[in-house]
Amino acid sequence: MATIDVDALRGYLCDYYGTAMMGGLWPAAADLGEVDALDGYELCELAEALGVDLRQFVVGDREGS
Repeated sequence: MATIDVDALRGYLCDYYGTAMMGGLWPAAADLGEVDALDGYELCELAEALGVDLRQFVVGDREGS
């Protein structure tokens, strides 16, 4: 099982939604606010639903555990 850098993932998703919002997709503002309220597990679920490759946020691997 891998450990995800949740702070880096949160920052990535804030950039993701912020870019969408600045591109004229104003409903992304609500999603941007939601990102701050999610816990780590919910954040990973959201990222996966958006198609984000969580492997880029892995900081540790607990193989053999």
